[in-house]
Amino acid sequence: MKKVLLIEDNILLAENIQSLLEEENFAVLYAACSGEAIELLKKNEFEIILCDIMLPDQDGFELIRNLQMNYGSKMPPFIFLTAKTQRAYQRKGMELGADDYLTKPFTRDELINSINTQLTKRASIIGSSLKSQSEPEEHNTSTPGKKELTYDGYIFINEKNSPAFLPLKNIILIRSMKDYTQIHLKSRNKLLVRRTLENWESILPSNYFVRIHRQSIINLEYVEKIEHDTSYTYRVTMKDTGIIIKISQRYARKIKKTIGNYMK
Repeated sequence: MKKVLLIEDNILLAENIQSLLEEENFAVLYAACSGEAIELLKKNEFEIILCDIMLPDQDGFELIRNLQMNYGSKMPPFIFLTAKTQRAYQRKGMELGADDYLTKPFTRDELINSINTQLTKRASIIGSSLKSQSEPEEHNTSTPGKKELTYDGYIFINEKNSPAFLPLKNIILIRSMKDYTQIHLKSRNKLLVRRTLENWESILPSNYFVRIHRQSIINLEYVEKIEHDTSYTYRVTMKDTGIIIKISQRYARKIKKTIGNYMK
């Protein structure tokens, strides 16, 4: 039985949603505010989170930010349920990492379809990633025609034998550490995984992720600026982290070609 965390301060609506989902064989735990939700998350594992935006202690936007910081790629699929119909709210929710956005009033079918879609999507990602990770390392190297992941997609990371889902757009930097790579995330968390830099280079979308030298791949969306350092080197400063990486003139030109002229 799939376990659902429902975060909704309207008690009558919450009871109706809970009853509806229990009829569909979901187990539902209910929280009336963000604080209660966080406590439930500490004690339970959920397959999906349904959350209102307007909550009494902190809004749903702030809650999803906190969950991303604390759980990162291990956070369950997150669906907003809200009366806010403006596109700006929908866009903000999706930018913060929400998987779907349902406006009230929604139908029974719309809710069930949204939940099942996200559960199916997550299960598909697990299956594909586990299959990929079970292959010998020599099969995980760059090969002609190997399919790239999409920038809005996810990759499964089996960190310390704990399944986790990593949105590619949250990756700022990947650094090689011999047989491992260290992933620097937007949340400022770091993950160490047994995957070569060559493998990352072969599956990451090349219009966003660029290898800047033998040890690092960067996400161009997080490049804040490129500055001249010495006669033959440049400094790349990454947004949100302050990380500075020295690169050659050749790689500086490579980045410039993709994201425009940041040269000074």
